[in-house]
Amino acid sequence: MTSREKLIKALNHEEAPLAYDLGATKATGISAVKLYRIRKLFGRDEPVKIYDTYQMLGLIDEQDAEMFGIDVLPAWSNYTCFGYRNIEWKPWTTPDGTPALIGAECAMSKKNGQFFIYPMGDISAPASGCMPKGGFYFDQIVRQEPYDEDDLDGLRDFAEDLAFYRIKDETVRFYEDRIDDLYKNTDKGIVLNAEFCNLGAQTMVFGPCCRRTPGIRNYADWLMAHLLYPDYLGEIYDAWVETCIENLKKLYEAVGNKPQAVFLCSTDFGTQKGEVMSRDLYRELYLPRFKKVNDWVHENTEWKTLFHCCGSITRIIGDMIEAGVDALNPIQTSADGMDPVMLKEIYGDKLTFWGGIVDCQTTISQGTPDDVENELRERIAVFGKGGGLVGSVIHNLQYNTPDENIIRAFEVLKEYR
Repeated sequence: MTSREKLIKALNHEEAPLAYDLGATKATGISAVKLYRIRKLFGRDEPVKIYDTYQMLGLIDEQDAEMFGIDVLPAWSNYTCFGYRNIEWKPWTTPDGTPALIGAECAMSKKNGQFFIYPMGDISAPASGCMPKGGFYFDQIVRQEPYDEDDLDGLRDFAEDLAFYRIKDETVRFYEDRIDDLYKNTDKGIVLNAEFCNLGAQTMVFGPCCRRTPGIRNYADWLMAHLLYPDYLGEIYDAWVETCIENLKKLYEAVGNKPQAVFLCSTDFGTQKGEVMSRDLYRELYLPRFKKVNDWVHENTEWKTLFHCCGSITRIIGDMIEAGVDALNPIQTSADGMDPVMLKEIYGDKLTFWGGIVDCQTTISQGTPDDVENELRERIAVFGKGGGLVGSVIHNLQYNTPDENIIRAFEVLKEYR
């Protein structure tokens, strides 16, 4: 059975050997620093491409897939959330000394040990990201300007954001070339990363791709706006949904049904203890809009839809299924109420679990190799019963994850693949 066939069976809730994902989405990836070090252990010593400077993620390629036993590979946009393109690469050394490559259009400056990154590579604009001294990621910078609550206009305030996210012909061709190559020259499952439906995600609210960010941009203010200015958010979300569907139409015309899954949204609605908003608010502002996008995918393609949502979200998982979500990531079992057995019993016939097999907060980052192995076997037995599991760690593998824990995970996963 090929990797692609295993992914298809997992998405259709059919029993099959495990399909394992590392790096097919920005929520199932690996730190560029850690990827460089793990590659060296396998005899591959070369700079890692950092395709996502926000999370400092390394780009997994076909050679990695063969070395590490990965079944799913990504098709990405050529644009980053900071607005520059990854079409050509230039050398860059991470603060800890790791040799890397970043997009040639990326513009940075350094001051007092901090790195600043600029939207669309424009150093004349205010920086939209900052890596603090001693840090490992580029935090997005809130650049909220003063606003008049009596003069809020969502389409005006987010005009530059929407213009950026309307897919360009060059980006369609970029996707098409990548997917054609994966489809013809590998047997791997393919994920179309098209996060155009990130309603309320910080990458949407902060506008890191934009030179200016008028309107409500502070995330705390944005959450309050759910109660204070719901029409303002609704106007923005409606425009975002229309943009998403138009983009998906263009992509489907270009790539057809070669991808098996489309990654549409990475908005986090959960904290460690519970949801960030009431279920009523979620159903009012999000469910119908997510449903509109998922319905378009299901009515016009063979793709399965993949959503990411961290935290404790037990009160809204049913609503996500009602909205048409086919697969959910990362299944954060360390959050309150996210019990694997309960989740599988209630939702296992309706939802593909994409993740959940080992916890990044505790087990793989702080435990022993034996701890990792034990949790892997337990979780695969629970989530994989009867099919419906794409195995992945719970969110990205971080820079400080012990090498021996990752190696043990690879060894165990070989048995199930």
